[in-house]
Amino acid sequence: MFNMKGEVIGIVSHNISKSGGSEGLGFVVTLNTAKQLLLEKRSFWSGLEGFILTNEQADLLNLPAKASGYIVKTVAKGSPGEAIGLRGSTMLVHIAGQEVPLGGDIVLSVDGIGVDTANISKIRDRMNRLQAGSPFKVTILRAGQVLELTGKAP
Repeated sequence: MFNMKGEVIGIVSHNISKSGGSEGLGFVVTLNTAKQLLLEKRSFWSGLEGFILTNEQADLLNLPAKASGYIVKTVAKGSPGEAIGLRGSTMLVHIAGQEVPLGGDIVLSVDGIGVDTANISKIRDRMNRLQAGSPFKVTILRAGQVLELTGKAP
């Protein structure tokens, strides 16, 4: 997003549109927030693209009982996610009108904290408190199996 002077003031994070065009509901991250997250405080999630599953989606994908998760669409090269071995999706399908990535990992928990909308800030705070090189564990669902990946904080 630009102001009337042509200066960048925000980054469009995503757009909800029935036709796939630019009309609809757009979501924006302010430039100051983007700078903080991308340059000043690199997050563990940097380099991952995906979304948190709804309860209905979690049930359709046969997640363990009462579990939610972060479905991984892509993993950037050189990112913390790639370093621990997370895998992105291999195909996109439409379920109930929403594009859902399949064939990749679903992150169930990070250092024992379940991945759902209510816990994202807890996970971010936990990961940001880790010293560089400190170990952490990520529990994932891959091809129907629950696996534990270990890594070191960047």
